[in-house]
Amino acid sequence: MIEIKRLSECSLLDVLDSWNNGFKGYFSPMTMTVDQFLKRMVQEGLSAEDSIIAYVDGVPAGIILNGFRTVDEEVVSYNGGTGVAPEFRRTGVGRKMMEKVVDIYRKKDVSIATLEAIVENEAAINLYKSLGYLTDQNVAYLQQEGIMSSDPFQYSESNGFTSETTLPEMISHLPFYKTNSPWQTQWQSTMNGTAMIARKDDKEIGYAIYRNVYHPDGSLATIVLHQIGTVPEFDDQNGLVGYLLSAVLKPEVNCKRLVINSPLNEQPLMNQLGEAGFSTMVEQVWMKKAIKEPSKTNAKSIEKV
Repeated sequence: MIEIKRLSECSLLDVLDSWNNGFKGYFSPMTMTVDQFLKRMVQEGLSAEDSIIAYVDGVPAGIILNGFRTVDEEVVSYNGGTGVAPEFRRTGVGRKMMEKVVDIYRKKDVSIATLEAIVENEAAINLYKSLGYLTDQNVAYLQQEGIMSSDPFQYSESNGFTSETTLPEMISHLPFYKTNSPWQTQWQSTMNGTAMIARKDDKEIGYAIYRNVYHPDGSLATIVLHQIGTVPEFDDQNGLVGYLLSAVLKPEVNCKRLVINSPLNEQPLMNQLGEAGFSTMVEQVWMKKAIKEPSKTNAKSIEKV
């Protein structure tokens, strides 16, 4: 018998077992300690009240984490991870959990549900499609490590760009901020992060949202780039993107660099990252499902989510 419980009703031991067993043999390492799991729940704004664990005859068999954000007065949900223990895969546990999650979304008045799935995970993608999820675009995690021999990014000092750092939440006020992006790339997911705004002739033309991770001795360990955005009408997109990448990713520093869920169709960003030596760690499909019809006043805004 399959029984679904809210995360808040379960013991921490069952929660951690559900997560770690649910991602056994997964396409990338997902095992976490208690501290790591709790930190993720807080950092990524995940809801224990609205996340679930599936039990089969009393044994933890699967888990789905959920989070919610309000965009233009409409509620958008995001899936923070779906896992089923190997011995319970292809037994209907995943479908049962997803159906319960959609019911939770309806009760929370969600307009759009979003999730990401690794492209090789065809079984999961087919399940999501059967439940009404549609692929929006393909995205990828990229990485590079070490000093770059020279600045590989394409921009010119003569372009006259200037920049300033600010808090990530300030980026949300820019009219060209991309709300239509996977949840981990959004400003809310950059706890202790930084943002940069680029200007030309005193006009705001671009931004980057990122965070730096440091070694215990204070030296820079990792730069994590969450999102880059530009004014679509700006005539030198290549130079602007190169300027932002150079400023944020610090080519002269010996560190690791990660780019989170970058859209594969986003040029010139992907082209410049490739030429700079970034490689793809994992490729995912970003999927959406309409839970309810958006209000007339906000229909156009929801299309952007």
